[in-house]
Amino acid sequence: MNSKHLPESTSRFEGCTVMGALSVSAFLNDAVTIVHGPDGCTHINTSLLHTTLLEHDIYTIPRIISSGLGEEEVIFGGEEALADAISFAAEGGPSAVCVISTCVTETIGDDTAAVCARDWDVPVVHIESSGFLGGTFHSGYASALFALSDFIEPSVSRDGGVNLIGEKNLEFEVEANHAEVARLLEALGLEVNVRFVRNVSPEDIRGMGAGCLNVMREDPQGTLSRHFDALTGTPSISSFPAGLAGTIAFLGEAGRLTGIDATDAIREEKARQEELADDFSDLAGACITFDNFGFQSAESDLFEEIASHLEIHVAPEGTVIPVPFCMPVGTSGIRGMLRQWRRFIDGQAM
Repeated sequence: MNSKHLPESTSRFEGCTVMGALSVSAFLNDAVTIVHGPDGCTHINTSLLHTTLLEHDIYTIPRIISSGLGEEEVIFGGEEALADAISFAAEGGPSAVCVISTCVTETIGDDTAAVCARDWDVPVVHIESSGFLGGTFHSGYASALFALSDFIEPSVSRDGGVNLIGEKNLEFEVEANHAEVARLLEALGLEVNVRFVRNVSPEDIRGMGAGCLNVMREDPQGTLSRHFDALTGTPSISSFPAGLAGTIAFLGEAGRLTGIDATDAIREEKARQEELADDFSDLAGACITFDNFGFQSAESDLFEEIASHLEIHVAPEGTVIPVPFCMPVGTSGIRGMLRQWRRFIDGQAM
């Protein structure tokens, strides 16, 4: 008798681990990604990635191939199929070959790392991403960041600028968020050094060691920060700036960690935030409530902070405002979110 029971729900809180790894490796310039597993793993994730990129008006299709495991490889092992795929991928001299392992290859026990460590003519990077052995989209994303950090080389210089680590390549606002962080850093006299990993080459990544500061896109557990702090010898800020006070705090922390006086930058940013409040003064007195929009959380203090600053009341009977998928970045991000609030309050989004 089978004691296992069927799950009552087949929904999954996060997406596939392979997709998380692809969301990083696909943005390594001139690289090839191999999904080591059955063709189905490659097909479904590549199709989803391509669809997402097209929605972002990105028409450059990353090169992704499959090691194409079938019944014979699942029974007798898929290491030689992987070796054949790497040889094929290395033709033409890509900047790197990223090998994403899947649930199947991890389960049957392929030594993917050993195959990747053979003497290839191009760099071959193994990214562990077995989903049903405990992985999620985020763990695949983090695993890819860890694996590609092997390209980083030590440096005695610290004048390279600021490294941005772990940008969410599949969010709509990724370039706007980058522009906002770059603007805030520029107010301190700092420039972006390397975007790890977004449209950069392994050669670019080697220069990360010369950065004076690492800024994580989002690292609430501190796992990425600890890894990259140790690897680069550079201090980190754990997230992009969020909220009014959070943006001011970001400037202060970036200044403190780089030895730059942030007084003028903070004063100018506070003035910008007051201009923002003036621009949306028509919303004062409105009543709103937040919709979790699926698994998004409406519990963030950021929303209450912004509403309070604009004298907007938050109550259950108010106009329903959907919570954004990702927190808005910096003062500019808040401006974009407030435009949406205005459309809902004025009834234009109905």
